[in-house]
Amino acid sequence: MRKQVEELIRTGATLVRESNGLPKSGADYELYNSYPTFNTFMKTSEERLNALMAKVTKSIGIVMRVPDVGSSVEHYTECVIEAQDNIAERVSTLHEVLKKADKDEIVKVPEYITKAAPTNRKTESEISAAMKTFSANIGTVLAQKFRERREEAAETIVHEKPQRTYNIPADNSAAPFASKLTVKHHAIKKRAGIVLIDDDESGRKEWNRSETETEEEHPYMTEVLHFKVPEEQLKSGETRKFKPLEKTPLTMVDTTEKLEALKDVLNSVKEFSVDLEHHQVRSYLGLTCLIQISTREEDFLVDPFPIWDQIGMLNEPFANPNILKVFHGSDNDILWLQRDFGVHVVNLFDTYVAMKKLKFPKFSLAYLAFRFADVVLDKQYQLADWRARPLRSAMVMYAREDTHYLLFAYDSLRELLLKQDAKLLSDVYSECRDLCIRPYKKPVFNPKGFMTEIKFRFTLNSRQDFALTSLYRWRDVIARTEDESPQFVLPNHMLLALAETLPRDTGGIYACCNPLPHFVKQHTGDIYKIMMEARDVKLEKVELTAREKINAQEVRGVMNESMDQLTSILNSKIDFSHIKFDEERGEIDIDKSQVGNDIQQKDCQTSLLSVLESSTVQNMESMIIVEEGKNVDCKKIKKLLNELNQFVTPYECYTVMMKEKERLEEIERQEAKRKKLEEGDKPKTLFSHHDAAVNRKAEFDAKLLNVDTVKLNSNETEEQQQKSPMEVDKDPPVFDPSRFSDDQLMSKKAMKRKRDAARKNIDVSVVLGESSSSDPKRAKTSEDKKEVEDFDYGTADNSAFEKTVKNNEPDFDPFHQKYRVKNKSKKNMSMKKSSNRQGTINYKK
Repeated sequence: MRKQVEELIRTGATLVRESNGLPKSGADYELYNSYPTFNTFMKTSEERLNALMAKVTKSIGIVMRVPDVGSSVEHYTECVIEAQDNIAERVSTLHEVLKKADKDEIVKVPEYITKAAPTNRKTESEISAAMKTFSANIGTVLAQKFRERREEAAETIVHEKPQRTYNIPADNSAAPFASKLTVKHHAIKKRAGIVLIDDDESGRKEWNRSETETEEEHPYMTEVLHFKVPEEQLKSGETRKFKPLEKTPLTMVDTTEKLEALKDVLNSVKEFSVDLEHHQVRSYLGLTCLIQISTREEDFLVDPFPIWDQIGMLNEPFANPNILKVFHGSDNDILWLQRDFGVHVVNLFDTYVAMKKLKFPKFSLAYLAFRFADVVLDKQYQLADWRARPLRSAMVMYAREDTHYLLFAYDSLRELLLKQDAKLLSDVYSECRDLCIRPYKKPVFNPKGFMTEIKFRFTLNSRQDFALTSLYRWRDVIARTEDESPQFVLPNHMLLALAETLPRDTGGIYACCNPLPHFVKQHTGDIYKIMMEARDVKLEKVELTAREKINAQEVRGVMNESMDQLTSILNSKIDFSHIKFDEERGEIDIDKSQVGNDIQQKDCQTSLLSVLESSTVQNMESMIIVEEGKNVDCKKIKKLLNELNQFVTPYECYTVMMKEKERLEEIERQEAKRKKLEEGDKPKTLFSHHDAAVNRKAEFDAKLLNVDTVKLNSNETEEQQQKSPMEVDKDPPVFDPSRFSDDQLMSKKAMKRKRDAARKNIDVSVVLGESSSSDPKRAKTSEDKKEVEDFDYGTADNSAFEKTVKNNEPDFDPFHQKYRVKNKSKKNMSMKKSSNRQGTINYKK
């Protein structure tokens, strides 16, 4: 390697030296370039150099952008720098692969690093097209890619749901799930004796007799618990290489005859791999859209829509304990097979569980295929709509690759598990057995499920909580009725926006839901009714209970409440210095008699906690451990003990606080008890504004009225003491009004009337220094004070009112007739003018 590097350096130095002798750009180069022979030679040399650079970069696994002949020097420099960066990145990748591999084994370097071979087996035409893409205009390339994606999306649009096209039933009710299993294949008898039904981490065990054991939860519970892994699967075997996809036959199963033929094929093999494609956006419970099955010789794609009710016959090979079923990430696939077809799995090997046991850096199917099969899977159709029919060729290829390499990966994982530890393989089958025994259960609606499903950005009040709860329930009802997912009916962010804003009209509802979902537009009236009901709720602040907070945190992974004794002590914030607990090692007793035990039994007195309790220490020197040959420094120990005595631990602070709190609570209880004894057992009288003012005692605020300075006359107090208790209750004492101002005793209207009367009765003569005797108004006051005599209309003479009024004076007009006639004439003139303005024609010339 060193010789090759030295030769490369010498060759590069020679290349640079020779290139300096060539004509440089400028007047000389333009002169030489004017000759046809020189021009032709330079173009030929440039083409040869371009071909050499492309060949060199391709041999080391780099696709270089080769400039066109006659390009500028800057363009050549950019292409060379880009190729160098790619080479450095490829070298770093290779270095990481070599570093992770074992030193004693032969390292398998990926093919795309050493030979630059396309990982997805591209042809030469595809490579040339990709190279043209780099040199083409990026805008044109992006536009072409956009058109291709749009055409693909148009081909995969599902115009009608398969549930309606193929009459696929869906049970979205709240009733428990009923198994669709009609024929139970490979059934065995029940076990005799007692059966272990529970065994948790704490060691608690519960037992049940076989007579009372039922199969309500899982039809194959007895078979799975009885299952024993065949000896062939626990031994090392041959690692059979998979066939290329081009040479492997593919069978599309969409009829009953083909399904029966597939069942016969699966019953005749020893192992097969399985994978499912699922869709849950346009279905409440979900829908299995495709089943991929691969054997060592053939691949099968099962279209379940036309033969939905007949797929249950595959339960015979799937439940056969002598046939191995290989899955990758089977936790959901097994439940979907139970739910839709009544197919149950016995004898399972999950490659995901095996990768976990081997502690791989990644656990995806793409990494599994790349590591063992040296194939890079294209996962762009992982989230595609698999309900579309017919399937595109790219989707068919994606579905085949999911199961085609699983059996070869199973062989490789089995050998790695056996090589590392034979017990690991048994552990993998044990965990796979737990996956097989899981029964499918329908989701149960939780009225407060949004607490764990939605992440809130604000605190809910009573109205928002009512709206969110009602909308969450309405969404679930519509989703069950229409067989749609709740997210399709009303997404979470729109649900939260409606509950937060509480719109008052239809426009506000549409503004919160953009783009507008179909079912929101169809049921706008129901949503509007919920908004109006929420606005009528009393506005209060909603506080979550401790249980609701813990449930929300557990679902989001914030905390975990399942702890053992040691974990709870380690995570606890409480100080344990007040107890005899040894924080150094816990309360674990070590048995010295056991061989190979290096830990000696340690007494609590020798722990660090004993230092905090100096009263229990009998001999201070017995606690101190020093090196051999050194004396004990008692001064430092005394200084340390004094500092520890002065230090107050958090627990001591907590104890003092609790004692002080108990003391204050005891004082409050004694005070309440004393007041209760003083008041006696008399019933308390409640007053309202309907009661008469006499029945209520006047109460005044001492701070506002200065009641503490008010004193009753001594005579009044003596009279009240002489009165009987009944008389005192009838005439309660009242404070002297002279001690209070008018503002405190009179209302605003009374004060205003008093001020107006004061202005009228003001005596100006006092201000001017004059006598008030000459004032005629003052003279009349004595007459006004006389009592007014009552007038008797029955004895009065009414004849004066019956005579006609006669007065010859011209100004006499008792009823103001002249004024009325004058105003009437003015009114008539104004009416004529207004009529002329409205269009009345005046014919006078």
